[in-house]
Amino acid sequence: MREIVAARDLIIGMFVAELDRPWLESSFLLQGFLIEDVAMLEQVQKECRFVYVDRSRSVGDAWRAEPQEPETPRGARRGPGALQAELVARRRPLDFFALLRALRAGGLAEQDDGDSDDHAVVAPEVQAAGMDTPLETEIAVALPVVERAQGVLEQIASDVQRSLNPDLERVRSVVAEMVLSVARNPDALLWLLRLKQTDRYSYDHSLDVAAHVMIFGRALGLGEDAIATLGMAGMMQDVGKLRLPHRLLHKPGSLTPMEYEIFKTHVDYSLQILSASARVTPLMLEIVARHHERVDGSGYPKGLRGEAVGIMAEISGICDVYCALTRERPYGPAESSQSALDAVRVQRGTRFSESLVDQFVQCIGLYPVGTLVELNSGEVAVVVAQNRIRRLKPKVMILLGPDKKPNAYPQTVDLLYDRPGAVGEQYFIVKALPPGAYGVVPSEFYLA
Repeated sequence: MREIVAARDLIIGMFVAELDRPWLESSFLLQGFLIEDVAMLEQVQKECRFVYVDRSRSVGDAWRAEPQEPETPRGARRGPGALQAELVARRRPLDFFALLRALRAGGLAEQDDGDSDDHAVVAPEVQAAGMDTPLETEIAVALPVVERAQGVLEQIASDVQRSLNPDLERVRSVVAEMVLSVARNPDALLWLLRLKQTDRYSYDHSLDVAAHVMIFGRALGLGEDAIATLGMAGMMQDVGKLRLPHRLLHKPGSLTPMEYEIFKTHVDYSLQILSASARVTPLMLEIVARHHERVDGSGYPKGLRGEAVGIMAEISGICDVYCALTRERPYGPAESSQSALDAVRVQRGTRFSESLVDQFVQCIGLYPVGTLVELNSGEVAVVVAQNRIRRLKPKVMILLGPDKKPNAYPQTVDLLYDRPGAVGEQYFIVKALPPGAYGVVPSEFYLA
């Protein structure tokens, strides 16, 4: 639903999906934004001759500015704009704390009596309008999937350590469920991976990469088969590390040159392990073999350059770097999502393709689900859902008060729609925080 609009014809409320120039050559922080005021409108008109406007994500008069069909008769099918407005109006405030307590009890997944408004609005017309399943609904569905995925990784580790071939059919089955979850609402999977993290970096990292490559693949418009292949490769690309010395993988400091050469052999080990399975595909092996290759030839194991790396392996490589930085590792603390994105951006045009880095930044956004943020009230919150229209105003759960003391019952706030905050003005995010800031431990607030 994109169309070209001359800059002089833009109005407040239009959603700018693409510029007439590369994003990094503009002054705009986000790739894709809503024109919210006169200053932003004038800035777009100053920098661009034309832009691409997404009418489905525009609001107010900007939506009505599009030529409309005659008013829809009562009971007839409505367009996505009207549907989205109605859904926003009908949705009840989300009590995440109550939701997560129900998840702890283990009964929420079966508690669908059909009477909830949140369930009622998830209809075929919602999917036709390109809208996501409500986050709280998808969390209940995705939780057992995440737990099964963790179990699959544990079994694979056990099999490999006993020199048995891993059961890739189990991997394929759980990845297929993850693909469906990503299609319904990608935020739910990311949220649960943050809540269900373990003290085993390798397992957490594998699931992180699998989720991110599937979400990135979906954002790029890849088909389900390609997304599933990315997910399987993401889960299995580091399986060869199980053959490396434990002390090497858990060394707190930098590796020596000789240790690094040993470390790089995990790619060959991964290929050996996977090649023994009849379920492995050539494309999956290619992704695993090349996910550490870089387009400038600086990667390993073969030092491939340019197009020889392949877009699927590049997708995996970008996500691997980002996910590694956002988790606490034996050799370093976890970084904030913004710092990790900056680290990926630094490699734009050198180690990674410019276009793919740009698309990844657009896909992930400044405040991904699970990001700790500090609000203008001094309170600390965690991002629980993105707002697809105003990317800088996500839905958050407030964990700490202005005095940085924990809230016994954290409330959720939609920065786009909710009432003024503790300081008497509309909430907004001041900055992103690194994981663990102010001593926040996810298990104290979320799932055990």
